[in-house]
Amino acid sequence: MIALLDVHLTLTSAAGPVKILRGIDLSVAAGRSLSVIGPSGSGKSTLLSVVGGIERPTSGGVTVDGQDLNALNEDDLASFRGREMGILFQSFHLIPTMTALENVAVPLELAGTDDAFDRARDGLAAVQLGARTDHYPGQLSGGEQQRVALARALANRPKLLLADEPTGNLDEATGGDIIDLMFSIQRDREMTLMLITHDAGLAARCDHRYRMANGRLRSVVDGNEPSMHEAGDPSTRERSDEVA
Repeated sequence: MIALLDVHLTLTSAAGPVKILRGIDLSVAAGRSLSVIGPSGSGKSTLLSVVGGIERPTSGGVTVDGQDLNALNEDDLASFRGREMGILFQSFHLIPTMTALENVAVPLELAGTDDAFDRARDGLAAVQLGARTDHYPGQLSGGEQQRVALARALANRPKLLLADEPTGNLDEATGGDIIDLMFSIQRDREMTLMLITHDAGLAARCDHRYRMANGRLRSVVDGNEPSMHEAGDPSTRERSDEVA
């Protein structure tokens, strides 16, 4: 489902070039879940953005579900995301003037889906918000807003779900409920899940775990992590990590 080959991303700044990703190799099979953990600024969210086609790499190959993302223009990338991916962020990004139902239906309508509102209604029911379809975001709790965001991310029935700190704005109990729901739906639909998190306990729930440090990615095997010095050593070329 995900194949990255020697991916680099370098940004320019007043102080000179800043290397964000340094030679990332990653292969993820369909239907599997993986987590990426690491300190702030290590490149975790940037890596997710590259996989989602939101950020283009400076060099290297990015393939999702057999599609070379580097070969697509911005319009085609947006269309591909709309068909194949769901994205869940830490911030809910709901439209405040729209109801929960309308928020979930918007991407479906933009994609030209005929039964957008029926599917949106089913999506809200799947996240246990069937009774809140006509409520506006301001009338919902934080946990309920994230459930709406999850329903929206899943409304197009994606093959790949990208989740970036999805419980970062929630209390522990509410966040736990959201995560349980997300993993349950991921297993039932046999989606691939890529999860960015600071929470080691949450990361451990995934089939495969990785740690980012200084723009480099290392696999975590049976809870044994490489030292941060090793993971961030720019003199060492990363090996390819195969996830099956």
